[in-house]
Amino acid sequence: MSKQKMSPDELSACRKQLARQWKSRVMDESLLRRAWDTAYQVATLLYEEFGATQVTVFGSLTEPIAFTSRSDIDIAVSGLSTDDYDKAWRRVMDFKSGFKIDFINFDTSKGHFRERIKYQAIPIEKGAHPGLWQTLYKHLQRQVFPTEDGDIYEINRKRLTQRINDELDKINGTLERIQRGLDNIEEVPTDVTEFIENTIATDLADVYNGIERIFERIAREVDTLMPTGSRWHKNLLAQMAEKRPERRPVISENTRRELEELLEFRHKVNNIYGRELKYEKTIPHAKSIGELFEHVSEDMNRFTDSLVRREEDV
Repeated sequence: MSKQKMSPDELSACRKQLARQWKSRVMDESLLRRAWDTAYQVATLLYEEFGATQVTVFGSLTEPIAFTSRSDIDIAVSGLSTDDYDKAWRRVMDFKSGFKIDFINFDTSKGHFRERIKYQAIPIEKGAHPGLWQTLYKHLQRQVFPTEDGDIYEINRKRLTQRINDELDKINGTLERIQRGLDNIEEVPTDVTEFIENTIATDLADVYNGIERIFERIAREVDTLMPTGSRWHKNLLAQMAEKRPERRPVISENTRRELEELLEFRHKVNNIYGRELKYEKTIPHAKSIGELFEHVSEDMNRFTDSLVRREEDV
């Protein structure tokens, strides 16, 4: 099938929408600077105190337009022994930067995840100045705003599919931790139960955070429409269940209803002090989270399959 061209009006509308998005991103230059400064501080620590042979950034920080205050800083390291990596991991986790840092031992990574790191990796050279993000930002601006009349903004469907699958893999790790908590809670003394429940509640909130990061990426890259206002979390969830001109529904209506309950629970976890949190719903949510995630994963697989088919058809 031949590639479908946008009409002049459609291309103009698309560029205007992207221009509005870009202007809103300019305000995040300070966020990007802080994130890259943090990445370079971590790299300096790994080189100088642990003798790392290479430190690289991958993930959302390599795509400035997708990086938000809720994004992780993904860092991979090479050249550390298992013992040194464990020590370095503890030091990195103690960084007080305001960002969550995912710290990966590249030497032990495998399969598609290893290939993804290699594909995305932006090396941080020892002693380099933390100004690389500015080059990326300028490069991305040229990509978003085509300079030639025939250029059309298109979704990188393979990259989007990869990011969705990566996020689902991370959530799987959190689910395993929740299950370990459920396995242990029956065997620990009563005074430890509250601590485990609090940890499970936080992990349940992280599960929704991960799902919501997928939704945000789809809203920005596919819908070019990100909800705003005080109800944006709920509106974003509703948007994902809608069929839009750009795509099929990302999730089913049944999945949306299930996720809405988890969203409400996440809100309570985020906005109530742990000692005041009512735990009667924590364990039921934890016991059902595996089934809910299966529904989410099935919906996401159908959505990403539709992305691949659409890319093959153009």
